[in-house]
Parts: sequence; structure tokens; C-alpha cells
Amino acid sequence: MVWTDEEDRKERRRKLIMRAALKIISRKGYNPTALEEVAQEAGIAKGTLYLYFKDKEDLMYNTIMYVLDHLKERMIERIPRNLPPLETLERIASILFEYFLENDEFYNTYLTVLNYHLLSNYTHLFEGMVARKRELYDFEFQLVEQAKEQGLVREDIPTMDIVMAYDGIVSNIMDQLFFMKQDVEFEPEQKAKMVLRLFLEGAGTGQMKKRNPRGSERSAS
Repeated sequence: MVWTDEEDRKERRRKLIMRAALKIISRKGYNPTALEEVAQEAGIAKGTLYLYFKDKEDLMYNTIMYVLDHLKERMIERIPRNLPPLETLERIASILFEYFLENDEFYNTYLTVLNYHLLSNYTHLFEGMVARKRELYDFEFQLVEQAKEQGLVREDIPTMDIVMAYDGIVSNIMDQLFFMKQDVEFEPEQKAKMVLRLFLEGAGTGQMKKRNPRGSERSAS
């Protein structure tokens, strides 16, 4: 598809507005943010903003979808099709960490959406975000199924439970990164390797099983 100069100019301005929205909403929250503030941050008149987005909900929806679609494109570009399933899971985590380090304002905005319970009030936004999340879950589901076929993952645990557990570890690491601030130096690839190791091996040392081979403590009678 070849764009005209006018179409290219409009698309650049549209992205400029969305970046401004991310900056303001991540700082102030969704409800307190006024479109006048977004327009001012973008360096345009409020009336110009309405040429691209009909209201604040439309701006929020398009902004979040734009970032999530861009994330999907990065995964497609950086994950080879023939990469083994567990290495692919590790690569997914690495890309997520790297992407949100680069786009921390989006992550704050994403959590703002959840904290304000906007998803229950704005069906369009809810459906869009769920669709993107489902795509990732479906991809990870296929990877875990492949890993089971190769004997790399336990078969007695439902695949979706494994996917949700892995996703939970990744999400908690991102929360640690953005809110607990425990890692001054955060290396996405190394953190992703740690996530996969923790996911596959757990945090135990095996000493508990040695001390209590039957799995429960019994008092002497």
C-alpha cells in the first residue's frame, strides 16, 4: 500500500495524538484527563483532535489497540517459526519486558484502565483487549501442547492452567519492574531466562521432599 503525502501526514499526527494521550493518562488517570490536555500535549487545537477521534473513549481504544498491535508485529518479526516451543515462550517474555520498558507510559495506562474498571463500562474497549489477549493465549497454548508432545512439559496438568501460570509469572515480573523498582538494571533477556527456569523448575531446592518423603508432617503418637 502506497500512501499519499497527505495520508502520511494524517497518520503521523494521529500517532502524535495517541502518544500524547498515553503520557497524560499514565500520569493523571483516565477519568481526570481532559481532551484539552491531550491536545495541548500534542501541540494541536482541540478541534483538530476531533478530526481523528470522536471522543475520549475512542481515543483510548485506538491508542491501546495501536500499541498492542505494534507489540504483536514485533513478536511476529522476532520469533522464528522453527524456534522450539520453550525457547519461544522465553522469547515472548523477553519481548514483552523489552517492549514495555520502551513503552512504560502504555503499561501505566493499561493498568489505569483496569484500576478504573473501565473495561466493564466500555464494551468496545473490553472486547478489543480481550481479543488481543486471547490471541496470545492461543499462541502460548499451541506452544505448550508442542512441548507436551516432546516430553518437555508435564502432561497431567491442563494446558490452559500451564499457560495461565506462565502468564502470571511474566505479569508479576512486569509489576515488579514498574512498581516495586527492585531492579535498577533490568536485562529483558536474562529476566526471561529466569522466568522460564522458575516456571519449569520451581523455586524449591528439593530439600523439603528429602525431609518429608510422604509429603506431610506427622507427630509421633
